[in-house]
Amino acid sequence: MRNEKTIISNWKLLYNELFKWKKSESLRDIWREVFGDEYPEEVDHDSPVTITDLHNISRYLNVGSGETFIDLGCGRGGPGMWVAREVGANYFGFDLSETAIEVASKRVKNFDLEGKAQFQVGDMGETNFSDNMFDAAMSIGALLFIPNKLKAIHEVARIIRPGATFVFITVEEKEPHLVNDFRPLLRKAGLEVKVYEEIPDSTRKHGEYYKKVIETKDQLIKDMSPQAAALWISDAQTHLPRIKFWRRVLAVAKKP
Repeated sequence: MRNEKTIISNWKLLYNELFKWKKSESLRDIWREVFGDEYPEEVDHDSPVTITDLHNISRYLNVGSGETFIDLGCGRGGPGMWVAREVGANYFGFDLSETAIEVASKRVKNFDLEGKAQFQVGDMGETNFSDNMFDAAMSIGALLFIPNKLKAIHEVARIIRPGATFVFITVEEKEPHLVNDFRPLLRKAGLEVKVYEEIPDSTRKHGEYYKKVIETKDQLIKDMSPQAAALWISDAQTHLPRIKFWRRVLAVAKKP
């Protein structure tokens, strides 16, 4: 338990530092070059996501006017608020980073969600929400960084109502000590797996992105400051060698 809390605390410190800084135009140019027309310009995401990803999440969430879904690990909120606007539902952003939540709350007007968006800081594994509170849940990229993934998925299953869906995008890692298939965890948490599919060409594009970040590190440092750029560069240097073990998936699970 102490180790898990230490990991979460370290991630929180890292993300609070990361979200203090605005991304540079050079970093956005990398996304534009790698994803082309699939780059969701207004979303200004932190975890890789495409227009097609957002449309798929919107479709599978199966929520609408008068209903509320939670976005777990929402970061600065762009993808989740885009989805909320698309489906007409209320939005609840939830993230470990106070800084991310502060930034996200200032972006509500950008997505015409005044009066329809709420935010809270917290741990995905221990949300303290009531049972069956939300009409659906989504998450993009967050599960990769959760130490106790089964615990977090159990918590998601607890806080969504019966019949609701949990839609998420994450990375599987094809190594013995890492999660290479989330379906057994979803079933252990009492969820029914409805969709589980690899996102086409996603791994290759991730690799291109990481390579370009490393190649343009001097410009990123100039644009963002050494402290902020170092976080993005370190992330690219850490993950690029692991790309060959990755498989990025879209999962849809339903609470009976």
